Amino acid sequence: MFIYWEAENSIGLLGDDKNSRMNKIFFIIGFFFQAHAWSDQIKTLDGSILQGDILGMVDGNVSIETVYAGTLKIPEDQISAISSTRELSVRTEDNRTFRGKIDFSENGNFSLENQNEIFSLPMVRHLWQEDADDPLILTAQQKAEALLLNWIHALGLDLTGSSGNVDNFGLGIRLDSSFSNQFRGYDIYLSYNKAENDSTVVEDETKIGAEYDSRFYDTLSWYAKADLENDKLEEIDLRATTALGLKYNWIEEQDYKIALRSGLAFRYEKSGSSDTKNQNDPAIDLGLEYSHDIKDYLALESDLTFIPSLSNLEKFLFSSDTAVVFPLTKEINWNLRSGLVGTYNSTPVESKEEMDIKYYIRLVYLFK
Repeated sequence: MFIYWEAENSIGLLGDDKNSRMNKIFFIIGFFFQAHAWSDQIKTLDGSILQGDILGMVDGNVSIETVYAGTLKIPEDQISAISSTRELSVRTEDNRTFRGKIDFSENGNFSLENQNEIFSLPMVRHLWQEDADDPLILTAQQKAEALLLNWIHALGLDLTGSSGNVDNFGLGIRLDSSFSNQFRGYDIYLSYNKAENDSTVVEDETKIGAEYDSRFYDTLSWYAKADLENDKLEEIDLRATTALGLKYNWIEEQDYKIALRSGLAFRYEKSGSSDTKNQNDPAIDLGLEYSHDIKDYLALESDLTFIPSLSNLEKFLFSSDTAVVFPLTKEINWNLRSGLVGTYNSTPVESKEEMDIKYYIRLVYLFK
C-alpha cells in the first residue's frame, strides 16, 4: 500500500493517463526490489561506494557483480570497508571457516553477525556465497582435471589447381593427434603432399612422426621423438631422424609461448640414387617452438629444427614450418592456416638443390 500510494501521488503530478500510471508503478516497484537485491557494499580507499552482489574473494581480489558495470574485481588492499545483507562463508589464512553477514566497518576490518571476532581483509584467504562451491574444492577439481589425458585431433586439407595455358594440381593432407595433459603428452602426425604441373610430378612427399614430452620440473621437460620421410622428387627413399633430449619452456604466458629444445639425435638417410652414399650419423637436435595469439582472429606459430652431424658440423639438415592461423568461427573449430614449410639439406642428392621450400594455405578442422 505504501508503494502504491507513493506511486499514485508521484504520477498524479505527471498526468492521469492510465498506461503511464501503470508503467510508473511497475518502475517504482522494480526499483524498490532491485535496491534490496543489490545491497552489498564495498567502499574503496578513494571514497567510492560500489553496490551489488558480492560473489567472493580469491587470490586477494573481491568480486562484486553490479548492475551498471558487470562483475568487478577489487584488490583487498584498495578496500576500506565491506558489508553484506546475506550470509557469506569466510576462510582465514589459518584455515578457520566462519559464516554470517558482514557488518560494515572502516579501515579494512569487519565482523560477522553472531561472531565476536574482528577480521581484516589481509587475513582472509577465501570468501564465497553460501550456495556457491568452496574455492578449495574447485581448486582440487581443477587439479584433478589437469591430470586427465585428452585427445585433440586436427585434420588439414591443401588443394590447389589451375587449367589453361598451364595445367597444375596439388593435393596436401595432414592429420595431427595429441593425447596430453599439463605434464605430459603424445603427439603424432601424418602428412602427404603431391603436385603435378602439365602432367609432370613436381612434388611427392610422405611424412610421419611421433613425439613424447614429459615435464619433470616447472620449466623443464624431457622429450623423445622420431620422424620418417619419403620424398621421390629428392630421391630420398627414407630419411629417419630420432632424438632424445631436454626442452626448456622459456616463456609460458596465456597467449605467448616459447620453448627451446636440445638433445642427441641419430640421422639415417637412404638415397634412391646409386651415385649418393647413404648417411648414418649421430647428430645434435636443436629446436625452437613458438606460438603467439596476437588477436582472437590471428595467431602466429613456428617450429624450427636444426640437426648438424656430430662428426662434421657442415653436414646438417634444417627444417621449418612458420604460419599464421586465422580462426574462422568460434562455435565450430575451423581454422585457416597459411605459411611456409621447407628443408635445407647441406648434402643433397647429386643434381638436386639444397633448399626445398613451399608456400601453403590449409583448411584445418579441430575435433576431439
